[in-house]
Amino acid sequence: MSVRRVAPVLLLVVTLPLFGAKAKQSSRPPSDLHRVGDHWTAYNPPDPSTYAPTAKTYAVKSGDTLWALAKQFYGNAYLWPQLWESNTWITDAHWIYPGDVLLVEGEASNKAAESTTKGETALSGGSTGAEASGSNKPLPTVNLNTAGSAPTALGAEADLYCWGYLGSAKEPMPNEIISFEDTEMLYQEGVLDQAMSVRDGDVVFIKGGSSTGLVAGETYLLVQPGDLVTHPRTNATIGRHYDFVGQVRILCTDADRATGIVTQACREIYTGTKLKPVPQLPIPIARVPDLPTICDTATNQRNGYIVNSKGFEFGLGISDLVEIDLGRDDQVQPGDVLTVFRDSPVAGQPRQVLGEIGVLTTESHTATARVVAMRRTMAVGDKIEMR
Repeated sequence: MSVRRVAPVLLLVVTLPLFGAKAKQSSRPPSDLHRVGDHWTAYNPPDPSTYAPTAKTYAVKSGDTLWALAKQFYGNAYLWPQLWESNTWITDAHWIYPGDVLLVEGEASNKAAESTTKGETALSGGSTGAEASGSNKPLPTVNLNTAGSAPTALGAEADLYCWGYLGSAKEPMPNEIISFEDTEMLYQEGVLDQAMSVRDGDVVFIKGGSSTGLVAGETYLLVQPGDLVTHPRTNATIGRHYDFVGQVRILCTDADRATGIVTQACREIYTGTKLKPVPQLPIPIARVPDLPTICDTATNQRNGYIVNSKGFEFGLGISDLVEIDLGRDDQVQPGDVLTVFRDSPVAGQPRQVLGEIGVLTTESHTATARVVAMRRTMAVGDKIEMR
């Protein structure tokens, strides 16, 4: 069974129509309501008595959302696609109905949540496999798919919102932080280079307002343009890496200026930091397939390269983040799992399969991904293959 992928404009999955700031983003409710048992629904849910005796189920109550239920069951609201995947009779994830009984994959979902937690630990300084970079010995296969054939979270929230993406070299971003409320407190007397920065809860003043798209009450990503990224084989410029450094909520705005408060800081935030609307990025859920063996032939699908990484360029391993030169216009989608390999330096020998990466987000011809399985360490410049 393939995992359905969705780019949810609205992550609040409602049982009844909601009104207010978020209601304008909601899809229309299904109109073909009919009675099932003692309640009304737009779907044809299975009879709960047909579930296995050991199955964990939950009857939807008024006010429930898949977002909140994923937080309740799995400890992470961004795992709501895991819950949707377990109940494929729900055809519109924006609408669920009181009385419908959901199947909750208890053990498999817990494993997925554990994988997400491990990913967050790795980002905060845990072992990522890079320490093995000095060894040429084959490494044992490591796979994040500890749930067997069950869907697995391919990353953590921080992987999506606290690293960044590879985009156009000159992406227009007219709104930027120009000063801080506490500039006088941050100023260091006698220091020539004033590297002032702010963190969570600090108030910032922004160049740009309603005329450039800012809306009071909305939250925006804080983005710092990074270095240009060149192709490791051709040296052609692919684009620019943009770092996500945090998020800011707009408190008030006029036509040309705005005031905001930092709601999340991934790292130091400086003046000149750009603002970008926050995309709703669910953590992709997928079944990580077994690694191809040395006897398996190439799929002859589209090939690309690892072109950038977070941190080291060599010795990449489990949980490390990379950028590749394939994207949504190349039929790559979040949740896809790609094989990483290296051509043998000896003519006529099979390629060396290094591991697999799970795609987290996509741009036009680039994507971010996370190493989810490995048998040898990887590096920027290694090839990737669509499966």
